Amino acid sequence: MAARIDARMKQLEALKLLEVEILSQMADFMPDFQHLMLNAAGPKMDALCAEFAGFYRFSKILETLAAGIATGKIKVPGGRTVSKEHKIAAAIDQRVRQLEAKGLGDAALLEHMASHILDLQWLWSTVSDDKLAFLCREYPGLYRYGRLMEVAAEIENQKAKTAYGHLPVLPDSVKPTVVHLLTEGATLERGLQTILDEQGRRDMWVEREVMEGHYEHWFKQFGGLADALQAANVPQASQTIMKALFEPIAQRIQQLHSQVFAS
Repeated sequence: MAARIDARMKQLEALKLLEVEILSQMADFMPDFQHLMLNAAGPKMDALCAEFAGFYRFSKILETLAAGIATGKIKVPGGRTVSKEHKIAAAIDQRVRQLEAKGLGDAALLEHMASHILDLQWLWSTVSDDKLAFLCREYPGLYRYGRLMEVAAEIENQKAKTAYGHLPVLPDSVKPTVVHLLTEGATLERGLQTILDEQGRRDMWVEREVMEGHYEHWFKQFGGLADALQAANVPQASQTIMKALFEPIAQRIQQLHSQVFAS
């Protein structure tokens, strides 16, 4: 499959087509690429990218497209506004790809995707079955994350719940803070990782400034979460789940931030 994609990409590159033109010409190869994304993640995918330069370029074009849709920088053909479900699916897909590139297994990937719990729940509960199936075909990372969460949910029904698979019922006074921390946390993890991946290839000073603003605001809100939960009389068990959820997120954000601004 990778060889077929590689051969076609070399033909299109010889024609000096733009990336948007390449995407339209490569539409028939998307099922093959999605199959590889789902079944050859991590080291296998790295090996394919190293062996087939055309396949690697196609994967980077798709990654750029997903990142652009997630941030709103890229619009769908015809100038139409990208729907909320496409932005969420693209954001999840981008983050899963980033984590797969680091070689994370299923359990570690689930833990690192904790910030996307609410977005995934929104898709699963709001989008029609047909649209959800379409999104899963278009964004292999979304399909993998959803599948892993479904398996985790079945396991958790038979044992103690984990923070990344279950959110407790919270009072209205603290819900906005929790939602914001999850959403912004996901943005920070994706954004900081993108900067790390692109360093040395292009100037990322604007992105660095934006992420620094997100970083300072996120940790200010995170610092007040424990007091907010206590003031709202949230049960201790729920507070423990919130702590188990957000402390690893905070640690990952700090680590990524340190790596970005150390250079």
